[in-house]
Amino acid sequence: MRPAGDSMIGMGRTVSGGKTVFFEYLRIEARADGIYYVAHPKARPGTDFKLTRLQGNDSLFENSAHDNPKKILYRKNADGSLTARVEGDENGKPISEEFHYLPMK
Repeated sequence: MRPAGDSMIGMGRTVSGGKTVFFEYLRIEARADGIYYVAHPKARPGTDFKLTRLQGNDSLFENSAHDNPKKILYRKNADGSLTARVEGDENGKPISEEFHYLPMK
């Protein structure tokens, strides 16, 4: 949704084989100490990630105390698409995953 009231709200879902296999509610909000990305995977309580870098078309949100992900990077691409990259660790090993989004038509 477009920004209003110091926040943006969104949601995402992953569909595989015609079934929803994952969903989450998201918000980006301005607080007195910064801007936060708050993720509610599968409608669970939210996890805060603070905006640590905003440069050009990149936005990086981090929460070093969280296991996975620790970092969420969004990049707006020249063709209007969006790339999200999440980084963290599992069992002490670094992991990452990228997601590619196209504008809704």
